[in-house]
Amino acid sequence: MQDLIDNIVADTGVDAATAERALGILLGLVRNHGDQEKVEELLAKLPGAAELAVKHGSSGFMSGPLATMTKLSAAGLSMEQIKQAGRLTLRYAREKAGAALVREAAGSIPGLGSYV
Repeated sequence: MQDLIDNIVADTGVDAATAERALGILLGLVRNHGDQEKVEELLAKLPGAAELAVKHGSSGFMSGPLATMTKLSAAGLSMEQIKQAGRLTLRYAREKAGAALVREAAGSIPGLGSYV
């Protein structure tokens, strides 16, 4: 995951700690709201992803797409930086796990289907 964190830093201009937190928040959304079978399969193909999702993601009522956007903004990311981090994360996941699995896991989350 460090190479993805480094790419987020380079592309968005945020520091490494913020990039790691943002990535964990994004992965937490997928972990908590995606089709669990597909999410487990996806996270298994992204070493370190599950740990980041647990470390920085949240569960329950305050963990959906809107809460995720709020948490990313609170972490200091602008809307453009959030979009960049999301695009990089999706690209990385597709490269490592395949486009079909990413589409099945992330696409099962209401509000994300149009982005995958």
